[in-house]
Amino acid sequence: MAQGNRKRLLISAAGLVGLVIAALLVLPRLIDLNAYKPEIVAQAKRATGRDVILDGPIRLSLLPTPRVELDSVKIPNMPGSKTADMLEAKSVMVKPSLLALLIGEVEIAEVVLVGPRIALEIDAQGKPNWAVAPSVPEAKSMVGRVVVENGTLSFSDSKTGLSVRAENANFSAKAGSIDGPYSLTGGATIDGAAVKGDLAVGAKTAAGHTVDGTLETGGGRLSFNGSASELSPAARLSGKASASADNLVAFAETLARIAGQPQPRLPPLLAGKVRFDGPVDLSPTSVTAKDFKLVLGEDSGSGSFALTRAATIAIDASFTASRFDLDRWLAAIALPDELTAPPAPGPTPAIPTASAAAASARPSAPGWLTALRARLAVDVGEVIYNKKPVRHVALQLDARNGLVAVPKLAATLPGDLTLQAQSVFSGNSAHPTVSGDFSLVGPKLRETLAWLAVDLSSVPENRLTRLNVTGRMGSRGGTVEVNDAVFALDDMKATGGIVVSVAPPVSIVTHIGLDTLDLDAYLPPTDRSVAPPATPAASGPPVLALLGPSIGLKLKVGRIAYRGDTIAGVDIDLERRAGTLALNEARAADLAGARFALRGAVAGYWRPLPQADVAFDVQAPDIDRVLKLAGSVPAGMGALSMRGGIAGNRERFTLRDVVLNAMGWTVSANGAIALPRTAQGTVKSASYAGKIVVNDQTIDTSIDADLTGAKPVVAVDLKTNALDLGRLGAGRTVPRPPRDMAALEAQPIGTPLRSLDGTLKVSTTSPAGTEIAATLKDGVLDVSRFKGSFYGGTIDLAGTIDGSQPSLSFDLKGEANGLKVGDMLRSSSGSNEVGSVVRITVDGSVTAKELALRGAGTTIAEIRASMAGRARVSGHIQARADKFLQTLGSAATGAVGSVLDATVGNIMSLFGDKGGAGNVPNAISLVLNRFVNHDNALSGDIEIAGGVLTDKNLVLQGDRATGRIVTRTNLVNATTSTTVTFVLAEEPSTPYLIVTASGPLASPSIQATRGHR
Repeated sequence: MAQGNRKRLLISAAGLVGLVIAALLVLPRLIDLNAYKPEIVAQAKRATGRDVILDGPIRLSLLPTPRVELDSVKIPNMPGSKTADMLEAKSVMVKPSLLALLIGEVEIAEVVLVGPRIALEIDAQGKPNWAVAPSVPEAKSMVGRVVVENGTLSFSDSKTGLSVRAENANFSAKAGSIDGPYSLTGGATIDGAAVKGDLAVGAKTAAGHTVDGTLETGGGRLSFNGSASELSPAARLSGKASASADNLVAFAETLARIAGQPQPRLPPLLAGKVRFDGPVDLSPTSVTAKDFKLVLGEDSGSGSFALTRAATIAIDASFTASRFDLDRWLAAIALPDELTAPPAPGPTPAIPTASAAAASARPSAPGWLTALRARLAVDVGEVIYNKKPVRHVALQLDARNGLVAVPKLAATLPGDLTLQAQSVFSGNSAHPTVSGDFSLVGPKLRETLAWLAVDLSSVPENRLTRLNVTGRMGSRGGTVEVNDAVFALDDMKATGGIVVSVAPPVSIVTHIGLDTLDLDAYLPPTDRSVAPPATPAASGPPVLALLGPSIGLKLKVGRIAYRGDTIAGVDIDLERRAGTLALNEARAADLAGARFALRGAVAGYWRPLPQADVAFDVQAPDIDRVLKLAGSVPAGMGALSMRGGIAGNRERFTLRDVVLNAMGWTVSANGAIALPRTAQGTVKSASYAGKIVVNDQTIDTSIDADLTGAKPVVAVDLKTNALDLGRLGAGRTVPRPPRDMAALEAQPIGTPLRSLDGTLKVSTTSPAGTEIAATLKDGVLDVSRFKGSFYGGTIDLAGTIDGSQPSLSFDLKGEANGLKVGDMLRSSSGSNEVGSVVRITVDGSVTAKELALRGAGTTIAEIRASMAGRARVSGHIQARADKFLQTLGSAATGAVGSVLDATVGNIMSLFGDKGGAGNVPNAISLVLNRFVNHDNALSGDIEIAGGVLTDKNLVLQGDRATGRIVTRTNLVNATTSTTVTFVLAEEPSTPYLIVTASGPLASPSIQATRGHR
């Protein structure tokens, strides 16, 4: 063919092809498929038996392959369903089979659903909403391939309560026929878990279907290759299974979640890397895996597992391994989320009474355990823990009827601590019993404790050397028990038992009862210095303690000998569960004479800043005994009680209703204390913010301390609605133990003023309320204002207290106005009443102007001897005794002295003059008549020099009677020589009655004589 003819042929062919392509492009525009919507809907209903709604347009494309696109497609749900539509898709694309078109048939090769929302439901009667009821046999023809792009699928079963939701679904499925083969490939996000899978199911044969599938999710992979007897929930699967996961617990929880099942209660200690390979046989009523291989971390073992489900669940499992490195396994375990951060402290628990604690009943076995028949056996040659082997580990369990027998329990720990236990079932099958023996023998206990990283440096070498525990094995209520146990530690013996709860959460509780404990024998000698324990090297969290079983100790000790004193009636209930140390109870009936109770919990105890929440109650008749027992210096405080709660950590904690009663004071506190950087050992500041109530007076308190300098700088800011300074020191008189006052006063005064700098500010909301402003700098306290309510009146002082030198000095000036005499007497002695037979109530007010007081010294005695000052005194003294004259009149003459006593509480001895025995009593009666039940004015001056107080024109003016007071009171040795001369208005120049008081202030000798006539 000539070159020109070939060229014309090619041009003609190209033009023909172009014409065909143009026709294929134009033809869909000429065909309006929307006109065929009713017919398409009718055909779809014939094929599915369901209504189909086409809200969008229909488009036809012939290139690159023929396809039809339908927008906004819906298939309504069945009546009574939870959702309105079973299927709602943004668009549906249908591609016919080209091969079928060439032979004149119409077959669907592929259906693509874009953005579908598919709701599959099973109603309460078990009927699915996707059941197809075609009206013609031809409708049963299969679709070649179904593709879902970015779909959402929900499934719910009203009959079982199962509910699953999948999002971001992208997968493709193929079906050769209604009987298979089938294939499915793709992924989705199911309840927050990313899932990827492949499944291939062969065509149905006489033996069923071949099945080959994999599933990847939750950091694990599950695969199966075998056969299924049928494609239904009643199918039986047989074949080879393999599973691997970086975290077995997370993998199992994810599988349960995507299947819509409850979360499995797997022990957290299984949260490590595992791999399983072996033959399996699965059916709705049984699971069997024989001769499987199980790899835990890098250690492998073999075993078998069989489970059958009928009226009861039966499990028979065994596992054998030559070695298991527990250290390596624990190092690879990831802690659960709830343990990555310590929980916030909860409310302070109430301290239980002894009866409440004793009333706690043992829980019965859970229902699932009573319906379980199980035999478990584990045999490991050696388990590596703390870098040393635990050898010959064997455990066998046999459970039935809610009871658990231990046919074998054995292990040999470092230090040759040998564990041997064995128990078996006996009796009839309906009501079996469990019995056996338990033994734990440790001849080298110190080696065992050293392996467990217990610091024994402060324990004498002849203590904690051997341990022996024996007892009887038993079981009840889902527990394994060691009863009638005898504990022998060194030369001590105790009784008790061990209770192991096998139902999750697993717990081990040891009960120990001890008559006497010589604690001193386990402490280093007092003349031996003990080095502080070395700071442990930084390490990870104690995984075994956090994820292992709960460990509890219930200890009762009748008497503990410690530091020459006695602690009696000790009860301790301690439990370590997950990340919390729970002190359920700690109490002592007699702690050096005190009663003590403590309860609380410490969360995150392995962290640098554990979170504590405790409640305490201390009742001490003599706190000095307790302080001595604790190795502290006695404070001479007498009785003390304290209760309340503390919550937080070392750097920040809260005081909750902490109440202290001591020395007649009642102080309560509610607030927060902050000590930043305590965990790093570099505390640079401290603060307290909260409320303090002192003797029923509420004070908003703010204390801030800067600790960065050479000495602390403290700022105290106190605010209150009203503050009576007298009540701060007021309180009931409490007995205090006798003390050597001479030795106390001779002790050098400390120098706390030189140890810090700071400011003190006190203010009240009332304009006339308390106002205190003071500054401490270099040991000198400068009080610029000290004004406030005091014993019903006010005081206003200013001055300095100089502690910068070894000798403490002070110089104060000011005034006191309207101090209530009755309040001062009640504060000092508990009552403003004096006398026994004749009760006299003393009230009134005293004002001191031009008040000045100064002194200096290195001891209290020196300060008293140096005191000097003055004051101008005025006021009114009121004495009330409504029936005193009647009392005096009824007393026999000469016996009055035995029924009157002085304000200091001593019997007054009356000595009359030679004029007759009745003159002095009559004179006393008259003087009392002039002063009692009257408002008596007080005026004059007092001076202090060299520690001696003297008067100047000190006068008490009664009703037509005057009492001139002359006193010389030595403040150093607490003695007085005071004379009160009473003069009547009728005889102003002649003393009528002279009363003298001399001797110690605590018990002066008082005499009364008639004046000269």
